[in-house]
Amino acid sequence: MNTQKYVLGVDIGTSSVKICVVDYQTLKPVDFKSIPCLAKVSSNHPKGNEQNVITIFEAFVKCLSAFPENLLNQVYSIGVCGQMHGIVFWNEQFVSNFWNNGLKLKICNSVSNLYTWQDARVDLTFLKKLPKPESHLNIYSGYGCSTIFWLKENELDIFNQYTYCGTVQDLIVSILCNRKDSIMSTHNAASWGYFNVINGSWNKNILERVNFPVHFLPQVVPPGNIAGTLFKSLYGLQKGTMIGVALGDLQCSVLATSPIETDAVINISTSAQIAFITKHTEHVFGSIEYFPFFQNYFLVVAASLNGGNVLDIFVNSILNWIVSLGLSITKEDLWSQLLKSSSEEYINTSLIVSPLMMAERHDPLTYGSLMNITSENLTINQMFTGICQGIVKNLYKMMPKEILIKENIQQIIGTGSVLTNNVVIKQEIQKLYELPLNIKVTGDAAFGAALSMMNEVLLVNIK
Repeated sequence: MNTQKYVLGVDIGTSSVKICVVDYQTLKPVDFKSIPCLAKVSSNHPKGNEQNVITIFEAFVKCLSAFPENLLNQVYSIGVCGQMHGIVFWNEQFVSNFWNNGLKLKICNSVSNLYTWQDARVDLTFLKKLPKPESHLNIYSGYGCSTIFWLKENELDIFNQYTYCGTVQDLIVSILCNRKDSIMSTHNAASWGYFNVINGSWNKNILERVNFPVHFLPQVVPPGNIAGTLFKSLYGLQKGTMIGVALGDLQCSVLATSPIETDAVINISTSAQIAFITKHTEHVFGSIEYFPFFQNYFLVVAASLNGGNVLDIFVNSILNWIVSLGLSITKEDLWSQLLKSSSEEYINTSLIVSPLMMAERHDPLTYGSLMNITSENLTINQMFTGICQGIVKNLYKMMPKEILIKENIQQIIGTGSVLTNNVVIKQEIQKLYELPLNIKVTGDAAFGAALSMMNEVLLVNIK
């Protein structure tokens, strides 16, 4: 009798690692764990944003080890997704190092830092020098290929030091499978730039003409392909367990909501996105792009760089102000107080906050502002409320309701820890879009990564 009845979903996020165990029969999560990564490190570039890969992997292992072994030994397949656009370089010995050193990775020179999607060293001037991609998708700062271009011009030694590259979730899959190369899904390839989604190939001819190191580019396969099997048993997971090619966290977050073509999904966690599925694709216009999804569908996406990260910056600033005054409060208590006060008392603040602390890919020179300040509204709670409302207003500007009406969208599904826990954000979504808002707490990328390993689910849900 086959006792393997669960699927494991992993999300290697920007701020945390999340793992979800899903029952194959009921399609319900049976256990869920989350561990903060705390992986950000200083960069040698003032606009750089880097994370320590070993710290990320340690968070993954810690999260996995928190599950009961008798649960994990019933897992028959593993789906992995993670933060898109970023890039990490490694050597073959780094992959084998984990299995040769008692399930631990050691600090070594065989892996680079992760250059994340928030890395801004590639400025507008540099982007303008790059060749135009043969793709309906543009190239932006923080994308894997633009980062390679910058490193080629400024830190050429990196290409002599490493053999492979991929997203951090691609590296996790290579380690678990003990692969000797890098394999990537169309989700992640499209998020790097210079990838033609229609014919499923890199723009090698264009890249070779400008001496881009095309030999580094990973092999690309469709989502749902098996990347390999678990090299050895791990915390109850059995050797030989199937592992899918790593996917994008955005696509998995949307998949987790079981969307149909009349649904739009708003996800607000570290960043913020609004998306809906479609059968056709068009060239990018303004802030809207068409990314590959599943089963030959596309995601029409407005992806903002400004989401929960902006709120976190604001909260950390308050903490620094408090410390400078010789006072103290925990970050958890401050968050609790802000969420409570903003939802109960200051829902109609007259402050106008544009929270573009990170600017936007389609408008990299415009940053945030605070307007309409009076003697009554310059309070911490009203500023917090204004930022929450501003995050939604920015998304609305990127994808207004007229586009949703044109596509016959009937409801908005809300996901992501920042959205689901924030009354102000929920109310602002309903106010602006004037559509029913259906909150789905299970709309999590780790849950979606698990569902991606069930072909039957994809065929039923995407219709």
